Amino acid sequence: VLVLVLVLVPFTSGTTGQQPAFDGKLRAEKDGSTVAYMIPPYKSNHAATLEVLPDGTLAAAWFSGEAEEASGCAIVFATLPPQSEQWTAAATLSQRLGYSNQNPVLYYDNTTALLHLFHSQAPANAGESHSAIWHLQSADHGKSWTTPAPFLTAPGAFPRNRIIPSLDAGVIFPIYNASNSPAFDNKNYAIMDFGRHNLSQWTLQPVKDSANLVQPSVVRLANSSLRAYFRDRRAQHIYTATSHDDARTWTVSLKRKHLFLSYFKKKRKLRLLTVSLFLFLAKHPEATDLPNNNAGIEANVLATGDVVLVYNPTTKDRNPLTIALSVDGGADWKYHRNLQDGDSLSGSASSLEFSYPTVLQTRDENIHILYTYDRLTIKYKRVTASWIKGGV
Repeated sequence: VLVLVLVLVPFTSGTTGQQPAFDGKLRAEKDGSTVAYMIPPYKSNHAATLEVLPDGTLAAAWFSGEAEEASGCAIVFATLPPQSEQWTAAATLSQRLGYSNQNPVLYYDNTTALLHLFHSQAPANAGESHSAIWHLQSADHGKSWTTPAPFLTAPGAFPRNRIIPSLDAGVIFPIYNASNSPAFDNKNYAIMDFGRHNLSQWTLQPVKDSANLVQPSVVRLANSSLRAYFRDRRAQHIYTATSHDDARTWTVSLKRKHLFLSYFKKKRKLRLLTVSLFLFLAKHPEATDLPNNNAGIEANVLATGDVVLVYNPTTKDRNPLTIALSVDGGADWKYHRNLQDGDSLSGSASSLEFSYPTVLQTRDENIHILYTYDRLTIKYKRVTASWIKGGV
């Protein structure tokens, strides 16, 4: 594969005193949070990924270019060193003439001390159906990187959310396929990619009955089971499923199972139907009470075992952007607080977009979120669990 480098002219945000400074500097907000606006390398910026390194450095990547599917749309990388109040300027890591690179996913492997970066690559302005996943890695915490190379070339392969460790010393990489397979009603569908032997061997396993459900975000709960949350291509609900065999199979939640069986057990004549219907439904991801606008979401587990989920609480727009907190393993979401509701600029933008979040917690119990800010840049926001519950 011939990889050509396209040099784009760095984008100047043209901010004024009325706008937040896109300078990467951390600033305290009146609501008790801390925010920063990344230095935008190019005109359009979207789909951030966030990882924490062993020394506490926050590592971020996103895609940046003339537009989302434009030729030369690049994967860029920035860091926030420990105790620093300044994100670094983003470096361009992966760029190819005639192609658009998108949806980076960072993963630090504690066993090999390698920082991995996966991203999609598709012909420019050609959609997602012919995309492949590419990979590069760093042995020095992002100071230098290997040459980007194909990782998964199956047409339509697309990443989005974070990789998590499996129970057998490997990893689980939740991805999706956009090639519209006949096995999934000619729709996009979710996949679990299992990595073994220091990520040298991989096995793909589609998620059964996941047509229209993409970009799974997977978290491991306190009982070692997995909970997945899915973006809905139909723009209706966030969907969820639970796995008790490390992502090999997925079922509906125990809470929904209990409610379902309790209702039908009262109807003696329906007991046979109850068993048959439940066996059918139990193998399908289920809709949650949370809306989805066919945009990215991400969940993660806190040190307490509570789960946070960042999403747009709407079926239409990408504003506002909300963080929710669950104290029962992601079954219910007791607490919600907007991370962004309306533009931070003094004037209103013609089209507000606060989307594609990534979230993690560090050992100091701070919760860090990155998200797309009107495609102009990536916004960083730091909060705590108490902040989500309504405090500071």
